[in-house]
Parts: sequence; structure tokens; C-alpha cells
Amino acid sequence: MRKAVVVLLACLTVLSAGPLAAEDLTRAKRADTRKLLEATGALKVGQAMSEAVVRQMSEAIKQARPDIPPQMFDVLAEEVNQAIAEEMNAKDGLVDLMVVLYHKYFTHREIRELLAFYESPVGRKAGSLAPVMSKEGFAIGQRWGESLGPRINRRVQARFKQQGYEI
Repeated sequence: MRKAVVVLLACLTVLSAGPLAAEDLTRAKRADTRKLLEATGALKVGQAMSEAVVRQMSEAIKQARPDIPPQMFDVLAEEVNQAIAEEMNAKDGLVDLMVVLYHKYFTHREIRELLAFYESPVGRKAGSLAPVMSKEGFAIGQRWGESLGPRINRRVQARFKQQGYEI
């Protein structure tokens, strides 16, 4: 009985110490994570976001105000790009939020190992191709999903019909 109590207390001690034993987000880990975000191309999301916002705003402005001269859309792009870049790098901006996310899932040692990979030739290639491959992969997935629509519809209709329902 005494042995069971000792084991139970040991287990409770280990379980309760879990959050206290978690690694701190040190200045060094934060810096290495930022370097990793740059190396992986993860920070290029801001550029993609800027392009999408500029495109959407330009279309809306052109429809609402066709008299606006073309050079004003360069001004629009400059302002949107600058605002997004500033906000991404601001305190508690996207970069800080991503650092916290990486901290949640990776130890500092793992961040350094990932950084070593992304600083290697094949890692640099993977990082540089990630945005292009993500964009192409999204388009492939979208086409694939659209092609499934009719097949799924036929299957669901057939199954409903088997159960006596028409849809």
C-alpha cells in the first residue's frame, strides 16, 4: 500500500510539473525562430497578402471610380505593401504570433535543427519553392475537389434513392 502511495505521488508530481517544465521563449529562441521563418519563406505570406489586397482594392476602386488615373494604383500598392510589412513586424504582429506558434510545437534545439536544414542547399531550395508549390498545390486541390462534386452528387443521390428519397 505504501509503495502504491509513493508511486501515485511520484506520478502526480511529474504530471503537475509538466507546464512548469515547459521551455521558456528566450530571446535566442525568438531570434532563431525568426530566422527560420525567413529561411522557410513563411514570411512571404505578407507579400502574397499584399498582392491579394492590392488586387481586390484596385478592382473595387476601378469599378467605383473609373476616372482614377493608372498611376494612383501604384500609390495604392505602395501604401498597402508598407502597411502590411509594418504590421507584420510590429509588436504582437504576424511575425510575433508565428514565433509563439513555433514555440508551442518546437523546442529551441528543434528550431536550430530546422534552421540548419533550411540553410542547406536543399533546404534553401525547399524554402524558395514553398510559395510556388503552395499556390500550384492549392490550384490542383481546387480542380480535384471540383471534379469530385458530380461524382459525390451521383453517389449521394443513388444512396438516398435506395432509402426511398429523391433529392
